[in-house]
Amino acid sequence: MIGTRAARSGARAALGLSASLFALGALGCESGLRSVDRVTNEKLRESAEAVGGGAIYPEIEENRYRSGAYFPDFPENADRPATSNPPAETLSFTPIPSAQEDAASIARRFEKMAQGEPDARIITFDDAIRTATEYSQEYLFAEENYLLAALRLMIEERRWQLLPSNDTSVDFATAGKGSRFNNALSIVNDFGLSQRLPFGGQVSAAFVVSATEQLDDYLLSNDNQSADIVLQASIPLLRGFGDVAQEPLIQARRSLVYAARDFEQFRRDFYIELAADYLQLVVQMQSIRNGELQVERSAEVEARTRALVQSGRTEPFQADLATQNTLFALDRLSTLRETHRLTLDRFKVRLGLRTEEAVRIDPIQFDMPVPAVDMREAVATAMRYRLTLQTARDEVEDFGRKVDVARNNLLGDLDLFLANSLPTDPTKSRGRLGFDGGYDDFTAGLVFSAPLDRVTEDLQLRQAQILLERARRNALLEADNTAVTVRQTVRAMERAQFSVVVQQKNVEAALNRQAAIDAAPDRATARDRTEAVDQLRQAQDQLAGANRDLQLAILRYLNASGQLRIAPDGKLLPLPGMVARDDDGGDDAGRATP
Repeated sequence: MIGTRAARSGARAALGLSASLFALGALGCESGLRSVDRVTNEKLRESAEAVGGGAIYPEIEENRYRSGAYFPDFPENADRPATSNPPAETLSFTPIPSAQEDAASIARRFEKMAQGEPDARIITFDDAIRTATEYSQEYLFAEENYLLAALRLMIEERRWQLLPSNDTSVDFATAGKGSRFNNALSIVNDFGLSQRLPFGGQVSAAFVVSATEQLDDYLLSNDNQSADIVLQASIPLLRGFGDVAQEPLIQARRSLVYAARDFEQFRRDFYIELAADYLQLVVQMQSIRNGELQVERSAEVEARTRALVQSGRTEPFQADLATQNTLFALDRLSTLRETHRLTLDRFKVRLGLRTEEAVRIDPIQFDMPVPAVDMREAVATAMRYRLTLQTARDEVEDFGRKVDVARNNLLGDLDLFLANSLPTDPTKSRGRLGFDGGYDDFTAGLVFSAPLDRVTEDLQLRQAQILLERARRNALLEADNTAVTVRQTVRAMERAQFSVVVQQKNVEAALNRQAAIDAAPDRATARDRTEAVDQLRQAQDQLAGANRDLQLAILRYLNASGQLRIAPDGKLLPLPGMVARDDDGGDDAGRATP
């Protein structure tokens, strides 16, 4: 009975110790996550500052991520996700009777769809940028890639910090002897600290306490308690010695800087892509308006032509020609409206809005001035400031270090081991903390492993050398592509300026032709009138597209040359001198940015 009660007492003590350690671990996990978030945000801030130029960084939002469970209870069908795919016979399809679906009814229904919601929310470009930086999936993915790079660095840095550990083991042993048993409870606690060395190897210190309690007094008691302080060191002298030991840490820190550059470049590219999508919607709205005017003018031409036919002043087929042109204009207008609705839905998805949300685009055009560009200076500027080119050049250094690491791995292993153990007095059954220096145990040794088989390492060295050469060529190729892209964007600005001038003259010519026909309607045929209406619409559409292309060409030039700057709120930061001129010669800073 004594042994049974003692065993139960020991079991309760062990369970209590386990529960306490679990509670401490749970609390440490919760507080640890807050510490992780704080340190991660600090790492991101430092990396953004290293990039400079007003680069920003995301911050971890704790409530965004699933907390998880210590002991999850998965559903029974967790390994069999349900699929909804009913057979054809269970589905339905209801056709519209052909007699009820004529051109007029389709036009009326489509016209009603095109009207949109009367209370739709108007979105400006600033609204679009602000919404995208908060809800867009693309933007969130880019932020998370940046965050993951910071977490990878923190994981690597943690390996180089002073790491504590605590292991507690509880053993219960039973040895039979006749009708009685010899029951013993043994508890060992090992608390240690370890530290990686910057030149390779590791040192550690451990405090080990062990205790054995005899639970049955049938036999002679064999209770004892002892403690040891153990110091150990393992230091490589050949392979793994020197700066090569810190290569993973160096690479992780550099990768975080690359991630900061990638995120900043993403924000610039994302701004241009959103601007292109927004301006496309604006151009579509202008095309729809031009199409509506074309339908009105075509209807007027049709009515005038029919009147001329009734008066006998023109042939009947002219009226049919005018009617045909009106129908073509109506069909084109319906296509434009549907295309605009589809483009708007895709734009809402990109911003992170619900597709069923009723929104309208504020039909404003950008009005950035065209920069004066010297081609050689533009290319030289891109070579200095282009972030992707800087990363490509820095990666050459990365692969150069990997060659050195691979070369170091060809060496043999020569490791120095040092260990010292300071125990309590072994002659006492209860040593407590009375350490006795007379019983310390010091050990030192060298272990050499000859490099007899380094075939794998030779292969890895050659692999690293090839990757280094590829990185060098990639850096040269990136530089060439950067120069080509800058030249292309400069020429695109010139071509867009020329197109704007040409389309302005086309609009003037179309208006003059329309005015000439209106001044002498009897001298123009129905074909002349319909062609004039169609050409005016085409010229107006092309002018709107040319203005859009010019603004995008300016943005793409700034981005390609590494001069595009985006504010923390997602808006364009105007460069010094980026202002439009009023007619009176004064500066209008309000027109410098979209």
